[in-house]
Amino acid sequence: MIVGIHGIRCYRYLARAGTVELAGRALADEWAAALGLPLDPGAFHAAYYAQLLHLGTTMGTDEAEHLPPGAQRLLVEWVSALGAPAEVTMGPGTLPVRQAAGWLAERFGTAAQRFAAQFCREVDTYVSDPASQRRAAVRDEVHRVLAERRPRVVVAHSLGSVVAYEALWHRPFALDLLVTLGSPLGMPHVVFDRLALGEGNEAHKGLRPPKVARWVNIADVGDMVAVPRDLPGRFPGIDEHHEVTLGLVASHKATRYLARPEVAGILGPMLSAP
Repeated sequence: MIVGIHGIRCYRYLARAGTVELAGRALADEWAAALGLPLDPGAFHAAYYAQLLHLGTTMGTDEAEHLPPGAQRLLVEWVSALGAPAEVTMGPGTLPVRQAAGWLAERFGTAAQRFAAQFCREVDTYVSDPASQRRAAVRDEVHRVLAERRPRVVVAHSLGSVVAYEALWHRPFALDLLVTLGSPLGMPHVVFDRLALGEGNEAHKGLRPPKVARWVNIADVGDMVAVPRDLPGRFPGIDEHHEVTLGLVASHKATRYLARPEVAGILGPMLSAP
């Protein structure tokens, strides 16, 4: 059994499917198909939590200047971590936000602006308050799925890697393998400094979660979310790290990561093992 933990922009599955259960099933089926491995029916399940972070925003609110203050600060910090010059990230009022969005568009293309706004909104909703009910509810949903499905493997993408890492510290669960894809876990200020591992665990930040036997991380060389790309530099608990090339247009898509032969090579033996 494999459990997948998704990242941002997954509320659309619920909008299409109508129920959380069907949304999770649709996402799991999509991820399983992308893997291209022989899987028994029901062998891939999703811990679906998008509805717990959805703020009810409507179309036209994905411009950087329409983000809430916390998400705007996160955007500026993220762009700084990506290497933007100081003049882009400094200035009065909303100037740094506009400049940060412009810098992203210039470097990664105009589609990156909308993606960045969505990323900052959802990530800020999760990380802004270590004691928030939304954050706890997301982790609780992951714990519920793990307890129900008893997987050997967890595959976590993007923000899902942050959720998985925190959940596995708050309530350890025995896993043979944790695979993180396009992870922002090490992003300074934006994520790393805001991780909340639970009482007594803060000194263990960067270590492999307890009861996880092996941790593999995969990052695309052009993924603007996987910052820093060399995640083991901040997380010595990672046992194996791979850098891949997905192509700039789809350098953060979960299905593109899952289709990589490196992922099949890691997960294939787990499926055939007793």
